[in-house]
Amino acid sequence: MSNFAVKFATYGALSGGNENQTQAVNVAVQLQKALDANDGIVNISNATLGPDPSKGNKKHFGALVTVNGADHYFACEEGQTIDFYHSIPPTN
Repeated sequence: MSNFAVKFATYGALSGGNENQTQAVNVAVQLQKALDANDGIVNISNATLGPDPSKGNKKHFGALVTVNGADHYFACEEGQTIDFYHSIPPTN
């Protein structure tokens, strides 16, 4: 079993795509609970992360999570599932 510590997590969207209408929330507590309950495999959705912060808009997710002592960045769209134990570094 892995050791996860959420340092930062956000979930939200731009309302109607408007750059001046950010609707995002801190979901660090919800993510930590989901990681602990599901051994690091989490579906990124309103059901997992709480009330919909931007109704009618496709949400995005970003997080910084310490996994077994090493920091890893994660990102995805609403509806995707992340295995936080297995991450692949970005290509440059």
